[in-house]
Amino acid sequence: MDQLAILQLDTNFPRIAGDICCRETFSSNVNIIKIKNASVSQIISKNPEEQHFINFKNQILTTREKLITTSCGFTFYWQSLFNKLTKSNIVTSSLCCLEEKRKYFNDNEILIFTFDAEILKFLLISKLKIPFMGHILGLKKNNHLYKTISYDKNNYDFEKNSSELKELLWQTIKNLNIKLIILECTNLSPYKTIFRDIFRGEIVDLLVLIDKKIPGIIKQEYL
Repeated sequence: MDQLAILQLDTNFPRIAGDICCRETFSSNVNIIKIKNASVSQIISKNPEEQHFINFKNQILTTREKLITTSCGFTFYWQSLFNKLTKSNIVTSSLCCLEEKRKYFNDNEILIFTFDAEILKFLLISKLKIPFMGHILGLKKNNHLYKTISYDKNNYDFEKNSSELKELLWQTIKNLNIKLIILECTNLSPYKTIFRDIFRGEIVDLLVLIDKKIPGIIKQEYL
């Protein structure tokens, strides 16, 4: 049996090395399971439909891997509910580390880099006991990566994404005292090396959290 199960949204755009849904990211085999009809627009929502929770729930109930995760950080919406369904460890999102990190960083030192800033703000308001007063950066709708994810396109352009994402992040952090960046969007993980060119603080993504649970499962170059 594999140690890790990844519940993937029902998407077909390319997943490159360093992405949670690319097998090249891992040092051993993982179980990647698509959740039928779980599109980006349906899951990244202020109020996901009950049927989508049921679809994830049904899969979790039959999954036996040691650790279960997802390809979309917005499933953090259901983290506490998923925990009640299984004896396996559940880590839906890099957002699972936020409360722990707030013990060491002030909110104004934390930036969450996400697919959709507005919806993420709503999600955090509904799920956190103490409101998050830090920084949230969302992709711009004209960014190539945003279009690729939103419209499930195959025309993936790593170089264009690298340039746009680096500029977007730099323009956001250059006048701020950011010490921690949390990459909510798992499709940002392949760009960590690019981000480290302009940021010397800590970067946490879902891969980092998974590797803490199962040491060595993520290839070192993708941490």
